[in-house]
Amino acid sequence: MPLGLLAYRSAAMLAGAAAPLIRGFGGPESTWRSALTGASEDLAGAAGRVWIHAASMGEVVAARAWVTALLGAGQRGPLLLTTRTQRGLARARRDLGDRVIARIAPLDLPQLVRSFLASAAPRRLDIVETEIWPHMILESRRRSVAVVFVSAAVSDRTRRRLLRWGLAGRALFGDGVWVLAQSERHAERFRSLGVPPSRIAVTGDLKAEPPQAGAPRDPAERPTVVFGSLRPGEEEVAVGLARSLARPDARALVVAPRHKDGTERVLAALGASAVPISIRREEDRGREDFSAWVARLKSAPPPRVGVLATLGELPLAYESAGIAIVGGTFAPYGGHNVLEPAARGCAVVVGPYSDAVQEGVEALARERAILEVKDAAEASEAVRALLDTPETMRRMGEGAVRAAEVASRSAALSLEALGRFGLAP
Repeated sequence: MPLGLLAYRSAAMLAGAAAPLIRGFGGPESTWRSALTGASEDLAGAAGRVWIHAASMGEVVAARAWVTALLGAGQRGPLLLTTRTQRGLARARRDLGDRVIARIAPLDLPQLVRSFLASAAPRRLDIVETEIWPHMILESRRRSVAVVFVSAAVSDRTRRRLLRWGLAGRALFGDGVWVLAQSERHAERFRSLGVPPSRIAVTGDLKAEPPQAGAPRDPAERPTVVFGSLRPGEEEVAVGLARSLARPDARALVVAPRHKDGTERVLAALGASAVPISIRREEDRGREDFSAWVARLKSAPPPRVGVLATLGELPLAYESAGIAIVGGTFAPYGGHNVLEPAARGCAVVVGPYSDAVQEGVEALARERAILEVKDAAEASEAVRALLDTPETMRRMGEGAVRAAEVASRSAALSLEALGRFGLAP
């Protein structure tokens, strides 16, 4: 066993011995306490014997498509779905209901993972995207549970880190592990980590969902511009966009921070620039639906700026938008999903940091459906130029839908690959 993996396992064994004591410090519903819990009676209700793990809310979106595909292909339900955040858990329970047993995933401590596996008794573990936890993988393999990375992606930085720390090779990724990769680039990275080439298939990105039925397809007729998945350090991009949309005929700007704590940073940045703001919080959902909020926002005097502080409404925001600026690309995060707004017919704008979503950027570039800019000033200029040329916006939106429709075959391709690997429902 590589020294890095041996050191990881040794440290985790020591931490696991302290887990019962540490668990007592968390509240009954705390993420921390839930993560320090292994076996529980509710796990036996996951009769489908498939454990799907999705790190947080973004991965739950992909997991939702995967659950739908599996059950549609005849997989028995309910399935077991775990996540590591309360927001992801709430999204899974709301979107998937009784199709899944949803709970917080156990920490990657061998005692907890063994207890969890013994209670859930899955036949297959489907890990969505990039969650590489050694004990989750090793303990599953030890129990002959097939481990499948679904819609699998790993950044080059993560790949280098895993190799440097000795958390790679056949000891971790050998027999019993399969990869359904988003692209050939991601497939090659998994090969370099030690996954046998014969166990890898390229099946695309599960997050590239098709547009909602009835969503308006012409971006030139939509009322908003959306800055989605904003990350720390990108607040000034939002301020610049708000200023550029201050003219009377401009669209409303909807800013959607990636994480809950980002809302206050955005509000502070916009407030310091004296920009009036309409905030949509979770408690507002019962009083006003999203389209009514957008209509009210659009009727306000310019600049019309809304901050989205709700759970799971970003897809609705993209459906209202002619232009989507994708966050995580104006600071060194690598970017967030560009195919989600593309599937909804948005012209897409990204900043200089898009290495984590390069395949999606390239797919949109082939359809001339994306603008890559250097900074906040260029982002504002690009948005103004698109608003002044509706035909260009319309052409980009049509190209974006074409690119996303190709990628949206991922669920079908993934099911086909499971069949080839002898793992089908």
